[in-house]
Amino acid sequence: MYKNQFTQIISILFLSFLTLMAIRITLYNFYQEDFSDLTNKEFYASLFMGFRVDMITIFTFSSPFILLLIFTLKPKHRGIIGTLWASILSIIFILSFSDVLYYDYIHRHISNEIFNLKDDFDIIVGMLFGSMLRYTVGAIIFTILFLYIVYVIFIHKLQNFIIGKKLFIFTLITIALVFIGIRNNFGGKSFGSSDAYAVNKVSSGNLALNGFFTIYRTAKVTQKHNLLPLDEAIKITQDAMRSPNTPFTNDKYPLLRSYQKKDIPKYNVVIVLLESFGAEHLDGFTKYKELNVTPYFKKLSQEGLKFTNFYSNGYRSIFGITSIFTGITIPSGFEYLGKGLELSNLSYLGQVAKNNGYSTISMQAANRRSYRVDAVSALAGFDEYYGAQDMPNVETIDKGREPLTGTYDFNMFDFYHKKLNTLKEPFLGFAFTDSTHSDFHLPSVKFERYPHDLQNYNGSLNAYIYTDDSIKRFMESVKKEPWFERTIFIFTSDHGSGDALNPIAKQYRHNDKPIASIEHFRIPLIIYAPKIFQPEVITTLGSHNDIFPTIVDILGWKADITTMGSSLFDTNVSERFSYFFAGNLIGLVSDDGYIKYNFKNIVETSADENKTQKMKKLLFSVDTAEATLLQKNSWTK
Repeated sequence: MYKNQFTQIISILFLSFLTLMAIRITLYNFYQEDFSDLTNKEFYASLFMGFRVDMITIFTFSSPFILLLIFTLKPKHRGIIGTLWASILSIIFILSFSDVLYYDYIHRHISNEIFNLKDDFDIIVGMLFGSMLRYTVGAIIFTILFLYIVYVIFIHKLQNFIIGKKLFIFTLITIALVFIGIRNNFGGKSFGSSDAYAVNKVSSGNLALNGFFTIYRTAKVTQKHNLLPLDEAIKITQDAMRSPNTPFTNDKYPLLRSYQKKDIPKYNVVIVLLESFGAEHLDGFTKYKELNVTPYFKKLSQEGLKFTNFYSNGYRSIFGITSIFTGITIPSGFEYLGKGLELSNLSYLGQVAKNNGYSTISMQAANRRSYRVDAVSALAGFDEYYGAQDMPNVETIDKGREPLTGTYDFNMFDFYHKKLNTLKEPFLGFAFTDSTHSDFHLPSVKFERYPHDLQNYNGSLNAYIYTDDSIKRFMESVKKEPWFERTIFIFTSDHGSGDALNPIAKQYRHNDKPIASIEHFRIPLIIYAPKIFQPEVITTLGSHNDIFPTIVDILGWKADITTMGSSLFDTNVSERFSYFFAGNLIGLVSDDGYIKYNFKNIVETSADENKTQKMKKLLFSVDTAEATLLQKNSWTK
């Protein structure tokens, strides 16, 4: 006999938590070797993260039933509601345990690839009633037993059904607790899969996560990445990326390449990722009329290595961050880093830097949790991370011009400078600006050369003027530091900005010729180190995916990494390409031109038929190889 409706509900919740934790312990016992790198402290910290993941999972799918059971009086109706609730919980339990069995095949949790398993329905049925028969029978028995127990619990008459004022108070408390449980974070974005890593180890995340959580968090419909047979796709991809300087080293991880340690000074690296700095609008990079909005950026490009044939691998900021941190183009239908991509073993820039004796730091001018860059940075191996909330205001601001989100770029640059001064050399830093993201809030009218607007092209031009000025103040300041002469600065953009929605932009161009759509993917890259590199304009084709291996190469790091890019300084790479993802399209840029494909047809090309077919085959190979190897967890060790 239960005292009231709340004690009934609590008993089911307790049983649910107990079941999911038991499944997690089963995962650990089945695959102990996969978790052997966890210390005792890390093991228990990962279990606690697992409890948080289970809380989100259970509360997300239990909340409607909890509210109904609070107010439903008749035992018969309560029994029906309870049984429906138990049915949902049973699905969660069965999928989570099935994930434990699935783990044996790829050693990571299942994600949205589950929605493609219908193509192997006959194989799955054969396994369920063949080698997995004992588990199938066990799942059926467990489900029947669980449904019966829950039904029996809820048809029992309660000693005291709480009503009135007391019910109102208890309900408010319950709603608050459920809300907190689902979000599991008191600031910024809700708890995501990347947050489940108690420590920066894949094993920690694998222990903390449950299969149902990873399925529904990556439940977006995905494309089928089987455009070519896998063996053929891997061979063509290897042939394109092949270089005697970075041999492929492992048949189990066919795109894994080995970089040997070189006797090179341990230069510092300072990366600046610039929000929406599309090359088509920037002085020194545009193919149209220069507008004198980024004069200092142009000056830097003239004094450094200026890459004029460089492209983003996607159209969102987190896609650029993912590519820079991992060397991966997010395959169409996959989640980005921080929302599921990290379920596969990846090569991480920050971790490789630390393995080679570097201090690491990451930050962004946006709020701390924006794009979950805090969790993503930790995953990628950055020891320190900061967001807008951590950055004091040092910018001169006209009255009433505080930014509504994030902080002004110079506040971040000043903070970046001061933090770099505290790091032990050699160091690797990453910083991501924000002021050139709409809405275009600026600190002073002095930057508003064009009629200012928070959304349109005029506003973006004014924002370029401001960020260019911030870069100038930052660079002229760090030039006075003793570490400047032994530091390599890398400036690039997260993605292009485009002007397709801004007809006003036409008046600033020298002709009305339409901008080729691929121009919206073209971004700047400047490698600036006047004491290390002589100024040069470089037309080598490149993309975000090349930044990671380029850093490894020019610093002479020892590393075995897998990336969908190569060092921009390796003149022996067989074939250069940029593989990008854009909504329902994938595409490829090569020295022959570019193509876009919608998983049915080539929807755009700049080349003749022969070159288009050649690029199509390379695109199909790269897409199939990358997506399939990530799904199979055969990307890297």
